[in-house]
Amino acid sequence: MIVPSGQEVVESVTTVFVLSTMFSMGVKLSASQLVNALRKRRLLANSLAVNLVMVPLIAYLLVRTVSVETGFAAGIVLLAVSPGAPFGPKLAEVSDSDVAFASGLMAILCMLSVVTIPVSLLLLLPGDVAVDPFAIGRMVLGIQLVPLLLGLGMSFVVPALADRLYPSVQRLSDYTFVGLIILLVIVYSDSMVSLLGTGTLGLSAVAVGASLLLGYGLGGPARATREVLATTTAARNAAIALFIATTGFSDPNVLTTVLAFSFIGVVGSGLIAGVWR
Repeated sequence: MIVPSGQEVVESVTTVFVLSTMFSMGVKLSASQLVNALRKRRLLANSLAVNLVMVPLIAYLLVRTVSVETGFAAGIVLLAVSPGAPFGPKLAEVSDSDVAFASGLMAILCMLSVVTIPVSLLLLLPGDVAVDPFAIGRMVLGIQLVPLLLGLGMSFVVPALADRLYPSVQRLSDYTFVGLIILLVIVYSDSMVSLLGTGTLGLSAVAVGASLLLGYGLGGPARATREVLATTTAARNAAIALFIATTGFSDPNVLTTVLAFSFIGVVGSGLIAGVWR
């Protein structure tokens, strides 16, 4: 009997987590939320600029300015170029802001990331880290966009079936998320400890702070949309970044950096959202 390695188990659980998360997001998304986000053209343009251009550039400048080990730098850049945080709508609920815009923006960013993630990685990763942009694009397409569109289509075509499936798929997403965190701590505990004293946590905190400020500043005149863009931009899409880190990079430092960076982003955004409420 062949016993799978810890890394193989992490990859399998990560795959189930991302698929179930994206499908449940699609089922929950309504056409009105998507249209609402598309109609706010100037706000949408600002949202795309800060999520797809500004935050990745900030991460790139940080890892170029402050000397950190290549794997740590790659992890920071990987999460920075991964937009469309699944936590965005939940953070909007916490801050009592524009949940509809948060949901629509999240879906738009997830769709665009099929192209933006591989291109951004190709341009911004440290020079000695090689990636295949087409392979990364196929990963994002298959693991993120397809289940998202499948859930969205099911909610339109067979809404009754979608409503019945949603609770089970959402529970699967929640359970695999908890299981994934436990697995990552067990399998990569040594790598996580190695982050201390490397400057990685400090750079991640700076990136999160800059994302919050930029998102709030570019979120338009309404408080509700300012708060949405700030927290959505800072949280990033840990789901797809973790999947790419486990399947596309052999260096465990990439994965542990993504985990630490995403933790800082989600916790920081959650605390700010609670204060705003």
